[in-house]
Amino acid sequence: MASFKAGLTCRDLDGELIVLDAATGYIHQMNPTGALIWKLLDEGASIESIQTCISHDFDLDQEAARRDVLGFVGQLQRAGLLESMT
Repeated sequence: MASFKAGLTCRDLDGELIVLDAATGYIHQMNPTGALIWKLLDEGASIESIQTCISHDFDLDQEAARRDVLGFVGQLQRAGLLESMT
């Protein structure tokens, strides 16, 4: 399960997600795929279930979907937005 950093403000903007990190002042913009991954992580979905959803919704094979999901989660961690995955 994902644990997002405290102090984040999220807004949906025409299918994209805008995340403001109040501590750093950075604004992160996520495309529809990233917004969906964020939402599913926030709901407590597993990487495997997110991968399946992404594969289905965006017509990707399972391996490509897994790479995309894991890559995005890595970006969230490097940006300091994601505190933990348990």
